[in-house]
Amino acid sequence: MADKVNGVVKVALIGSGGISGAHAAGFLKNASKIKVVALVDVSKENLQKRSEQLGGVDKQYSDWKVALKELGNDVDAVDICLPHHLHGAAIMDAAAAGKHILCEKPMCTDLAEADRIADAVKKSGVTYMSAHNQLFMPVVQEAKKLIESGAIGRIYHIRSQDCFQAGDWFRNSWRSNAKTQGGGELIDTGYHPTYRLLYLAGSDVVSIHGQMGRFRTDIEGDDTASVQVRFANGAVGEILTSWAFNNPYGTHQIHIVGEKGQIFGSENTLYHLPAGYSEPAKRQLPTVETFEAEISHFADALQNGTRPIHSVEEGRAVLEVILKATQSAEGWQSTAVFKR
Repeated sequence: MADKVNGVVKVALIGSGGISGAHAAGFLKNASKIKVVALVDVSKENLQKRSEQLGGVDKQYSDWKVALKELGNDVDAVDICLPHHLHGAAIMDAAAAGKHILCEKPMCTDLAEADRIADAVKKSGVTYMSAHNQLFMPVVQEAKKLIESGAIGRIYHIRSQDCFQAGDWFRNSWRSNAKTQGGGELIDTGYHPTYRLLYLAGSDVVSIHGQMGRFRTDIEGDDTASVQVRFANGAVGEILTSWAFNNPYGTHQIHIVGEKGQIFGSENTLYHLPAGYSEPAKRQLPTVETFEAEISHFADALQNGTRPIHSVEEGRAVLEVILKATQSAEGWQSTAVFKR
């Protein structure tokens, strides 16, 4: 167990563009227990924008290695919001510096690197948390409680999906390059429905099969993926994720079918349909800002010395599903509708 952090957790935000804006909003909402005291980014524009959002951050760096060396005990932890291909190196350096780590998805882009990360985190004794913000969606948390209570009995099938038309906002960015992205849509937005699926199943994956396509998005990798998995407990899982189309009409972000009924829903709306009933009961759950909840959970884990909801092991498990699904879909590009 990592040492507890006393007082307000001091964080260096490594990567100040893109998704770091959502993280910064989460820090501001949890200012009584966690605070960004340093920013890192190669872009001065990103540094200025994020500093302004956070109310002014004086310590700014263009290199995380320099930041980790110079900041020393002035920071307790790092929050990594870099392009995917840089995650692994930043995690390793932060662990070597003895800093607790929150890292955006994916944890890294290959399993050998994931194993090196696991070794480094264990050796350093720091707390590592995978920033899987959608675990904090009300519908996911309540579905998990119902599953564990036995409300729908043995699980037969779980579906998790996240689809939308992405447009061309990342054309010619690092996301359009398969090497810096680590793949395509599946290792990006598709990470969310994948970790939700594994969380709800609560069982090891024993087989994986994937299909991919690129229909509308000008990137090297996939913009759509369908993945089927089987779990050790016998349940069958399905992931559907896309930047080419919206969620199929009438479907939900999660849908779990069990021997005693079904649970399904999106965001903060949950439906429970017991076996034998023709209409589901609808529950409107309190709204949760998932990045705010994620940052709060990270701070609590550090201050209490507890394990976060998802750590290295879960980060690796999600990555393994994605990489093996990609491998099983080999050759899909020959039939891609949109060809670069």
